Amino acid sequence: MTELTAAAATQAKQVPDRANQDAILAQVHTSPEGVCYGLFLVADGVGGHHEGSQASRIAGETIADLTEPLWPDLSDPLSPEQQSALEVGLYEAIMTAHENILAYGEAHDIRTASTVTCALVYGRTAIIGNVGDSRTYLFRQNNLEQITEDHSLVMWLVKQGHITADESRNHPYGNVLMHALGGPETPLIDITNLPLQPGDRLLLCSDGIWDMLTDAQLADFLQTAVSPETAVNEIMASVQPIHKDDHSVIIVQI
Repeated sequence: MTELTAAAATQAKQVPDRANQDAILAQVHTSPEGVCYGLFLVADGVGGHHEGSQASRIAGETIADLTEPLWPDLSDPLSPEQQSALEVGLYEAIMTAHENILAYGEAHDIRTASTVTCALVYGRTAIIGNVGDSRTYLFRQNNLEQITEDHSLVMWLVKQGHITADESRNHPYGNVLMHALGGPETPLIDITNLPLQPGDRLLLCSDGIWDMLTDAQLADFLQTAVSPETAVNEIMASVQPIHKDDHSVIIVQI
């Protein structure tokens, strides 16, 4: 029997009459065969007032609805064909979320969009999907690795060698996205197949977390916390006094 535990939290920045534009999902289930599995998702909406919150909500609901039929009849470990089916299913769910956000914007005559980073975890396999600059990290043997790549202008500038990673943290164009769900262009959807080991922790977060805390600080929280819940509480508490944005975090323990 595999084990899977998770904790999650989200908090809006303190601005009157403004909804939290982040949305989170953390679902843990156990199959009849004793295999733990689940969907974990962070979406960060873009748009004024309540529009961003609608976009992130649509992203989360769409992906949850369309990935639910993927779970039945899976084996442990997953066969290559089953892994491929999960990858395709997650890709299609994310693309449908993009289309649904576009349709919502057209119906309400608004422009809105959302990032998403999510993980389908089944036994010892995680299928990671990502659009935008919300992030998924892997913490393994006291080492924190960013699994996803930010679809942002500053990350493009870093890759081109125009600025350093340190310079990107306070860059004036730090909030400019190259890809997002609901944006005018067809989004780039990154899908990553990630083998997992007992003791691994996944960390999913919006930019309200990683923009305030360095990777080294996040690694310290993950290393010292005895449980996902403790790590989430400590990360949220550390951001709370300085938060400039909505902030969300999910930690999954394998």
